[in-house]
Amino acid sequence: MLQAPSHDSPASTAPRPFVNFSKFATGDLPTVHVPMKVINRPIPSVLDEEKVLRFMDDIKKGDDFTPIEVLKCTAPDGQRYYFAFGGCHRFEAHKRLQSETIPSRIIEVPPSALRMYLGASCPF
Repeated sequence: MLQAPSHDSPASTAPRPFVNFSKFATGDLPTVHVPMKVINRPIPSVLDEEKVLRFMDDIKKGDDFTPIEVLKCTAPDGQRYYFAFGGCHRFEAHKRLQSETIPSRIIEVPPSALRMYLGASCPF
C-alpha cells in the first residue's frame, strides 16, 4: 500500500472534520489535483472498456469530469493515506494516459471509516 510522501500535500485547504463522507455530500469540497501515485485502490475495478476509451478521448480533448472522491486517512503513526473506491473509469482513463494527477475531492475520514470498506484488511 502506498502512503503519501511527506512533501506531497494535495489539499490546499484546512482539513474538514469527519461528519459525512457520502458522495452526495461532497459538492462543497474544493477540487484539488492529487498525485496518482499516492492513491490506493484496494478493490479491483470491473471496467467497461468502451467507456474507458471514451473517457480517454474526452480527457485528451480537455473535457471536464466530476472529480473522484478520495478518502484521506491519517494513521495512528501520523502517516497519511489516500484511498479511492469509486470513479474507476475516470481513474483508469487517467492512468492509461499517464496523468501525473487526477482532479479529486478529498474527504478526511478516521481510520474506523476505512474498516467499513476494508474489513480485516484495514491496515489501521
